[in-house]
Amino acid sequence: MLLNIEDLSISFLQYEKGLRVRELNVVHNLNLKVGANEVVAIVGASGSGKSLLAHAILNLLPYNAVVRGEIYYKEQSLNNRSIEKLRGEQIWLIPQTVNSLNPLLKIKKQLKFYKRDEKKYEEMLNQFGLKKEVLDKYPFELSGGMARRILVSESMISEADLIVADEPTPGMDDLGVEETVNFFKSLKERGKSALVITHDLKMALEFADRIAVFWDGTIIEVEDIKDFENNGLNLKNDYTRKLLRALPENEFKVDF
Repeated sequence: MLLNIEDLSISFLQYEKGLRVRELNVVHNLNLKVGANEVVAIVGASGSGKSLLAHAILNLLPYNAVVRGEIYYKEQSLNNRSIEKLRGEQIWLIPQTVNSLNPLLKIKKQLKFYKRDEKKYEEMLNQFGLKKEVLDKYPFELSGGMARRILVSESMISEADLIVADEPTPGMDDLGVEETVNFFKSLKERGKSALVITHDLKMALEFADRIAVFWDGTIIEVEDIKDFENNGLNLKNDYTRKLLRALPENEFKVDF
């Protein structure tokens, strides 16, 4: 098993008047596995806390976060020291916010693999409808969608075995979304895996092998993609069926 998350809970310490401290629970008792050559999508409402999972895997949570449970990568427990070695090498993050780009540096100065293979990078940009001239621009000169395409294209060149993508497509045009979907589809051919966090069930159904449904701070159901066929008759959880039936092609037949 490439990634194994066991009984993960995430809470935050909030300091109130005086010395009182309150612990706010956000994620609780979450379990998930991602195998080699597998793409798993976590689907849930925006703002539900599912992005915290990506931050927990890569040890990017803020100082007041309290993490309980275990996260294993290739059967080794992830800790602060081990993730420092793996981040950007074996585990690659496509961040949710384009603010991860340094506003004071031109794009090509921020790309880890650009000098390694400039021609290949320019080919990747071309797939996303971007000209190589964007490499000489600053982040503030790019639209949000263009910046996201930059972040996704760099993950294509990385040699990481696991891509963790946190809402990779908001703000992208149709071409950008299509190329991102094709990228996730191609990972298995390259012997890679991905954990994709998204609110877009329709998009996830295009590339994922399995879909994990996030609701009320945890994963309530994990199903193979085939179980979403036939209007979700094989789905076990009522909330998952409602998500599926809320899609436009299912005529929004849902009552939450």
